[in-house]
Amino acid sequence: MLPRISTRASSTCTKFHPLNENYKRLRHIHFPGITPFAKGEAIQQKMVAANLDFKKMEAKIRKQSKDLMNQGFALSDYENKFLNQVLSMKPFPTILTFEFDNVYTGGKQMKQNPQLAQNIKEYEALGCQYHQLERGGQVTWHGNGQLTAYLILDLKQFTHLTVKCFVDAVLLRGVQNMLQKNYGLQSYVNENPGVWMAPNDKKIASVGCNIQRAITSYGVGVNIDPDMKFLNTYTMCGLPGTRATSLKEMRPDVRVSVKEAGDLFAKEVAKLLNITTIEHMNGQDLLEGETENQAAKEDHAA
Repeated sequence: MLPRISTRASSTCTKFHPLNENYKRLRHIHFPGITPFAKGEAIQQKMVAANLDFKKMEAKIRKQSKDLMNQGFALSDYENKFLNQVLSMKPFPTILTFEFDNVYTGGKQMKQNPQLAQNIKEYEALGCQYHQLERGGQVTWHGNGQLTAYLILDLKQFTHLTVKCFVDAVLLRGVQNMLQKNYGLQSYVNENPGVWMAPNDKKIASVGCNIQRAITSYGVGVNIDPDMKFLNTYTMCGLPGTRATSLKEMRPDVRVSVKEAGDLFAKEVAKLLNITTIEHMNGQDLLEGETENQAAKEDHAA
């Protein structure tokens, strides 16, 4: 039996249902091999921007249509059909899954840390770059042997899906369900963000998200089989006295690839959101396109 997320989460989060036809399909894009973090970040930001642009256009169309109606004008059948076709092109909810190169990333709180410059030097000495992000949380690590999953969707396109429920009952519960159903591992959540293999220790997954006009970005990092020195040399997520663990440590008899873990996580997220169809895609073309874009920018700068 799965442990409850928390009294708070289970009492306030009810079942979620898509409100838009496009939101009955989840696109899962996996990026094979080791992805440079900066390129994965750029791809995510472009997808978030596309969602925000569409939402802005959608709001403008609906406002103008309402204004016309209030003035006593009516759109023709053709105009209504055309606008409905435009609005039906809403982006699909999307999960991006990566295995990144070794990096440390900081949430917004790290901008005020007086020790950040010294910490960055220490991270670099371990062979990891540092990236400042606009998500919640403090410092976490991403890299070889870890599944990083970014979930991009519009919270307003589901019933009852608040920010809190998105984190507790979709991101975290998705990880818990994946671990329980596929590897027989009971996990825990507590007042500290993440998924734990003991009630207050052995963190196996971190969580961090950003919300812009109800559009989500970032997500979870699940330790599959990373080098644990990157996670246990420093205090991760501002939680001294705790250590990280991995699926490999908990189930040394099981061999799991990051791609397999990504597929399983996407499956659990779809179930939790009552999404009926998952479309699995290879992100290689997107990655190559981002490489070409960066090369073009460098040539232009030169």
